[in-house]
Amino acid sequence: MSDSNGSRPPRPVSLDTPLHSDAIPDSVVCPFCGESETEQFSAFGSALSVSQYYCRRCRTVFEWMKRRT
Repeated sequence: MSDSNGSRPPRPVSLDTPLHSDAIPDSVVCPFCGESETEQFSAFGSALSVSQYYCRRCRTVFEWMKRRT
C-alpha cells in the first residue's frame, strides 16, 4: 500500500531490542596504554560517528570511531 506520492509507510520497529546492538562493543583497546580494561562512557562523542570510552587502567576518556566490518 502506498500514499498519494507513491511512498510506503515505514515498517514498525520493535522497541524490545536496540537497533544494531552489536555495532558498539562494550570495551575496546585504549590508544594510550594499549589495555582493554575500558568501558563505554557515552554512545556519542564529538560526532555521531564516534563513541566515548573510559580506560580504567590509565583513567583516560577517549573517542573510538564507529565502523562497520
